[in-house]
Amino acid sequence: MPRPHRTAPAVLLAALLIAPPTIADEPVVLADFEGPDYGPWTSSGAAFGPGPARGALPGQMSVSGFLGEGLVNSFHRGDGTTGTLSSPEFTIDRDLIWFLIGGGGFEGTTCIELIVDGRVVRSATGPNTEPGGSELLLPRQWDVRDLLGKVARIRIVDEETGGWGHINVDHIVLCDEPPELPDERDELLARAQKAVAEAADRLGADPTRPAFHFRPPAQWMNDPNGTIHVDGSYHLFYQHNPYGDRWGHMHWGHSRSTDLVHWEHLPIALWPSQREGEEHVFSGCSAVNGDGELMLFYTSVGPGRPNEQWAALPTDASRLHWEKHPGNPLLTTRMPDGTTFGNGMRDPFIFRSSGRTFMVVGADSETEAVIPIFEAADRSLSNWEYKGILWRSPKSEMEFPECPNFFPLGGKFVLLNSPYRPVEYRVGTLDLDTLTFSPETEGRIDQSGQFYASNIATAPDGRCILFGWVRGFPEGRGWNGCLALPRELSLGPDNRPRQAPVRELEALRGRRSALDGPIHLSAGEERPIGPPSDRLELRVRLGAPGPGRLGLRLLGEDGQAIAEIVREGRSLTVAGETVPIGHDGPIDLTVFVDRTVLEVFADGGRFAATRVIPFPGGTLRPSAFAEGGEADLLAAEAWELAAIWPDAAE
Repeated sequence: MPRPHRTAPAVLLAALLIAPPTIADEPVVLADFEGPDYGPWTSSGAAFGPGPARGALPGQMSVSGFLGEGLVNSFHRGDGTTGTLSSPEFTIDRDLIWFLIGGGGFEGTTCIELIVDGRVVRSATGPNTEPGGSELLLPRQWDVRDLLGKVARIRIVDEETGGWGHINVDHIVLCDEPPELPDERDELLARAQKAVAEAADRLGADPTRPAFHFRPPAQWMNDPNGTIHVDGSYHLFYQHNPYGDRWGHMHWGHSRSTDLVHWEHLPIALWPSQREGEEHVFSGCSAVNGDGELMLFYTSVGPGRPNEQWAALPTDASRLHWEKHPGNPLLTTRMPDGTTFGNGMRDPFIFRSSGRTFMVVGADSETEAVIPIFEAADRSLSNWEYKGILWRSPKSEMEFPECPNFFPLGGKFVLLNSPYRPVEYRVGTLDLDTLTFSPETEGRIDQSGQFYASNIATAPDGRCILFGWVRGFPEGRGWNGCLALPRELSLGPDNRPRQAPVRELEALRGRRSALDGPIHLSAGEERPIGPPSDRLELRVRLGAPGPGRLGLRLLGEDGQAIAEIVREGRSLTVAGETVPIGHDGPIDLTVFVDRTVLEVFADGGRFAATRVIPFPGGTLRPSAFAEGGEADLLAAEAWELAAIWPDAAE
């Protein structure tokens, strides 16, 4: 579909709301659904209600993308109602019929139809058939030049009673060219920001919500995006649904920090440009171009087309406001040599090496998961040349390489990706002549699938900082998701990653307690090792467990175990997730407890595990225990940590 031109909202509405024109090439508005009822249109059944809706109906997600105040929305009394809505007859005397449509994507049962001589000659549906999705209306059009002079009518159909069993339609126009649409950026961003603010006001102080991990003001978040240090601040963007606490309506939230610990929420940065056919702004990265300008790179997702890679530019020196790059799309799924990747190609990531700038993207073919590599053709970072495949895997081993990060570290190159399971790493070499990557070691960056969708930033002192999304929280609380604590990432002598929470987190330490020397635990013995709190840092050294189990417990106020970290033989179990330590000697543990989030770094950072735990509120009491045999707790320190969010502070 050609992308429509933009004009001011007042110009568009004036064009759409005038009476039928006498000049042949002016648009004819068949319906704008701005009145209190459907006027000459006739309805059957209950789905369409007594008249146009004014946005979302009770029990429905936020509806967006319609013009004016009203639209057709067949969600009256939910998805279980059915019916039709039919226009009076009209003569087709323009080349196109243009409209906005959203809702269910079921051919013949949630659709808009053009009927001529008693036959359905054109039909269109919304985009949604599976759980999730969004109530966004997008432009569609029918070419009706072959029907010029015919008498026709339009019928909007809702005969579907399951999920997404409704249809949304607005502004149906006879025209020779698609209407010029407003630049909706300010309106959509203001609407999204308002939705988040209202949700935050409703939240109050939830005692289960993380208190020193990064989180949005309210609603859903997932992948960290565009993580970068520039001009004295870390900028963190993230996947964000302003309209609910589950996935949908993907925007880019935005925050900044000077210390990786305390974060300032900024206005939402990126929004789906509805008039450009965008439904979501998916994950990506940021980079500074040759003119010193910070750019955002992301995957543009729209119904009915393959994904595209787009960019955005700041409109102010503080980088609070953004506009879409005039040259979008920068990349499509079709390469100049004829190579075509799957429609889901996504998640651009930029790295630099030997004075050259490259981009990698997650992609696939019919048989392989692949990571294509591109090189910047000039300093603008607006033009990219396809250079081939950096790395590939049979689909039998990896379905898709989401969120690829590729970067130099410790004299090697590291590839991270999120393949619908725990984030995987590969460490190896990059041939800068052929631009192919040869892995030498591989494994999981975090043992748990509740750490996902990594991203990378470089600190001013050269440290590699790893970010990741913590997932697995229940819906229905008005918030969902946070980020794992930022981690310093390095390589060990075995060319495998080492991770440690960033040293800046020590600023949160408060009351400290420590054991005086090693403690011998008899079988069945349990001892407290820190103060009761819902925010803790623990540094523990566990001796060899012998024939039994040695570990830590987090006890709730009722004395019941909320989570356990257990050493047994050559493995460590963190809240049900097994970590293969691989030896039976002593191990060091660094543990962060933040209400419902547990992060454990084991054996000098060789292993990490992130878990969402069923913390009901109140305080947690950390203890050490031995079961099935005696064992030694060699050292233990504990700190109570400060909250970084005002609603979580005591």
